[in-house]
Amino acid sequence: MLSEIRQFVERKVIGDSIPSLVRWGKSVPPGLMRRLQAEEFRKVIRYAAARQKFFRHKLGEAGVDPGSVRGPEDLGEIFTTPEDLITLPAEDFLCREPQAVFETTGTSGGPKHVYFSYEELDFAARYQAAALWESGVRPGDRALCTFDAGYWISSWVTFLAAKQIGVFCSAIGKPAPAEVFERLRLYRYNVLLADPTWLVSLSEIAESQGALPMKFIFAAGDRMTSAYRDYVQKVWHAPVILGYGSTEMGGGAGMECRARSGYHLDDYNMLFEILNPDPEGYGELVMTTLSRRTMPLIRYRVRDVARWIPEPCPCGAPLRRISPIRGRRDEMVVMGAGNMHPEIFENVMRGVEGIEENWQVAVRQEGVHDILEFRLQLSNGREPEAVERRVRENLEKRYPEIWANHTCGMYRMAFRFLPPGSLPLGRKPKRLVDERAG
Repeated sequence: MLSEIRQFVERKVIGDSIPSLVRWGKSVPPGLMRRLQAEEFRKVIRYAAARQKFFRHKLGEAGVDPGSVRGPEDLGEIFTTPEDLITLPAEDFLCREPQAVFETTGTSGGPKHVYFSYEELDFAARYQAAALWESGVRPGDRALCTFDAGYWISSWVTFLAAKQIGVFCSAIGKPAPAEVFERLRLYRYNVLLADPTWLVSLSEIAESQGALPMKFIFAAGDRMTSAYRDYVQKVWHAPVILGYGSTEMGGGAGMECRARSGYHLDDYNMLFEILNPDPEGYGELVMTTLSRRTMPLIRYRVRDVARWIPEPCPCGAPLRRISPIRGRRDEMVVMGAGNMHPEIFENVMRGVEGIEENWQVAVRQEGVHDILEFRLQLSNGREPEAVERRVRENLEKRYPEIWANHTCGMYRMAFRFLPPGSLPLGRKPKRLVDERAG
């Protein structure tokens, strides 16, 4: 019965209009949704066990028969990790010939390569289109997407989603905000989709030169604090809706509705778990892709920390919701510079003479700006100006993509030079800290 329902959805609803998909999605009872997810989970487990070298090896090591797996709990400690995607060859994960590849930012030991078919990209875009439709995007609107392009997935899936709605769309990568502002009036954009800190930079220009009417602003890609959101909404007089996702998830995995009370997850195509929740319910997100067959990911450890929101949403959608992301298991800080890891700054500090062993980099907030503050202790009589100049040079040379976001105005840099011994960090120093308000 459940297989017949799924086939009906794929044949009749998915092949129909975006409004039909939205209506169907909002009408599915939660109990039926859980049963559909369970069936799709069992199907992808059997599929990956037969075709994916990595997962087959994991099952063999654990002595698990794929035919006996009914739910995630039956897989015990079998997971896929970001490190697996970085260190193992792509052939270990591919189940069939791919047609497209996308990468992560590569700031955590190297990029992760995620492969898709064209059909899978169109399918992912269809569900993003449904989310945009539910938020009010309609044919006749004009969308400007400035998610970074290149090997990142968000810009491409957003463009395909706009195509499926029939919306005028410019997906232009991430140029300087001033360059974009000059074109807002020319092309009559009324929907913006961009990184939060890029939006802040554009909003500062609009505040001084005059904002144009906007219908809807969608932000995703790095952290947007309440201060940033309030500021952008005040400038444009338009609602800011946040999205959640990653390359591994195929772009968008969750999105706020107009109630803006947590992210509605794409339960149709992904199964999420929350691993080892604390007393408040916060734990690490774990994701299994249900509908992808080129490179399915089984129990992928996302490393983001969130909790379930059990209360029904005022919008009436049956999709499960998670809270805003509280933090990262792996100490990554998401900000205007990009995805920041402690190892980035270890590489930046390497070779800089006159810096004591104890140093720290803090991400803090001033008004509506992210500040990357280097807290350094000097030795050997080095002049602060010389150290600062060398640190900046290293950052520009060794991480040009992070430096480009600085020149684009997405964050600011600051330096604090402290007396020796004034920064006691302990045996295991926390090199990177996030001090921004929630």
